[in-house]
Amino acid sequence: MDNTFDKMFYMEGDHLAGVDESGVSDIAGPLVAACVILPRIDPRVHDLRIFDVNDSKATPKKYRKSVAEIIWQTAIAVGIGEVQPAELDYFSRQQAASLARLRAVQSCKHTVKGRHIRPDFLLVDGDFPIPVDIKQAVLRQLDTKSLCCAAASIIAKVYRDEIMTKLHESYPFYGWESNKGFPCEQHFKGLDEQGVQIGVHRISGIHRLRHWTFKSSSLDPESATAEKHTKNEKEKELWDIRIKNWTKVTYRRTGLELGENTWTLKPQLWTPSANFSDLHPKVARHIAATSNSKKPSKTPTTRSDSPTCTSN
Repeated sequence: MDNTFDKMFYMEGDHLAGVDESGVSDIAGPLVAACVILPRIDPRVHDLRIFDVNDSKATPKKYRKSVAEIIWQTAIAVGIGEVQPAELDYFSRQQAASLARLRAVQSCKHTVKGRHIRPDFLLVDGDFPIPVDIKQAVLRQLDTKSLCCAAASIIAKVYRDEIMTKLHESYPFYGWESNKGFPCEQHFKGLDEQGVQIGVHRISGIHRLRHWTFKSSSLDPESATAEKHTKNEKEKELWDIRIKNWTKVTYRRTGLELGENTWTLKPQLWTPSANFSDLHPKVARHIAATSNSKKPSKTPTTRSDSPTCTSN
């Protein structure tokens, strides 16, 4: 991809930056965005292999790292923004993507001979502008038109893939080395056996599974795709059963880690909202009593079925 599209915006400032993100549809790991400032390419100065850069989806996996290295060597500045799973559970997809992009733009800076270099104009791949005081153009599929956006797409993808590969070393049950946290059957089988990894899985993303259908190749999990689909009541019921089983497996695994003890009250695990309709009646009463009490007791009452803590 050449810089023909980017040239139309060179008049907007000296430093044109592209912004894109990776991991929006995944159910594990962070959402990562990248902001990349590329120079105005001069064949006499710059590595022309920069024109090999393409959208991350169109770039074969085996070439992404080498292309990312060319981008790092050529770019004036690169910024990375992350939104962690715990944050994603409290934001909508649009809010999370905007936050990741904002953090990427804020970290995209470089100092040369005492001069601070920041983006003068942003090319944003998406539907919504970034809440920052910088002029910007926002278009869908911009990573297939703009060299800067394609570079940001590659950087975000490679950076996030490395995070998921490292997480795979600690949690090898989910196949993150290949599926990178994407919702596919390989990932689901790991959830069936090991449950959810708190702080790594996105609880809100897991709940959205009952509204999505998935198509994936057993040979290449990266080729998996997700499509929004209105499932019938039977399909939703089957997904509810499977997700509840993941909850039980998570409790069981956590209990074993605590030395055969079990946690009786964990209201925040599966219900980040204030809707208690799906909770066990005892848990719902406990939350309601806690939220309605103006002054909580300084000495909480003990329950015979609560786990006891002993010091060694």
